[in-house]
Amino acid sequence: MGKNRRDRNTGHGALKAIIITVSVLVLLAGAAAAVYFLVFGTVTIVSDTSFPQIIPSGTYTGLRLDLALQGKRLKVVTLQEKSFSSPEVFSASLVAAGGDRVILTPVPAAYAVINMVDVSELLPDSVVIGIHDGSGTSSFDVTLVSDVLSGWTDAAHAIQEETASMPQNIALVYEKNIDELAQDIVDLFPAGHVTEFRKDTSSRMFPSTTYDKMDEQGIVIAMCPYISGFASFFGTGHDVFWIVDYRFALTVPAANLYGVVVPDFKSLLTIVNEAVKGARAEVPLDYVYEKR
Repeated sequence: MGKNRRDRNTGHGALKAIIITVSVLVLLAGAAAAVYFLVFGTVTIVSDTSFPQIIPSGTYTGLRLDLALQGKRLKVVTLQEKSFSSPEVFSASLVAAGGDRVILTPVPAAYAVINMVDVSELLPDSVVIGIHDGSGTSSFDVTLVSDVLSGWTDAAHAIQEETASMPQNIALVYEKNIDELAQDIVDLFPAGHVTEFRKDTSSRMFPSTTYDKMDEQGIVIAMCPYISGFASFFGTGHDVFWIVDYRFALTVPAANLYGVVVPDFKSLLTIVNEAVKGARAEVPLDYVYEKR
């Protein structure tokens, strides 16, 4: 009987220890959450509804962790269509979003520039960063101007290494309004290694004639920095693998997506940290190649 009593006391002691341990862990978790939400500075990303669908999976998770290590909290605000109904509604949405550092992704940044919304002035307590071209300097403290070629340079080096033993050319599919970028990409490869497919009309036959010529040359890898009507390339089965700008990634069937060229979101952290209120500066936003 004495032994049973000792066993019961031992069991009660173990249960008590577990309860105390769990309580301490809950308190610690609560304290950590309080620090995260109340003490950490806030970096707010403002986007439209399409942006989260086209950035690489895990981007926000990686940014959230990296920022937490710097004592900052990531806040993601997705503006619904009604937020773009007027400059006044748009401005109110930005004020409601708030944040110590506010990053406008391409669509809201473009809306601000087109409608002459000075977001830096609108958010006097925030350092405002917009992803746009050089015309955004009147709207943001820092304008991130995309250096898309940097990503295609990465892609070119990677593809050259992977295809060095292949006799087939690489295809470059593009539209006439990006001739300069297309030429820069071609120049990254050895002479004669790229077959260009330039769309200079609105012909609906362009995808089919392009695939016919690819088949003739045995081309299996194609790059596309930009082309209108890109979805029309994917209605029939073709064993071509595509490397595309990240905005086209969802258009390509998963089995045919070879890689994407995306903004270097990791470099964004350094830019955010160095941004200065009122600077009205332009900073290049590098792109990188990610194989899928």
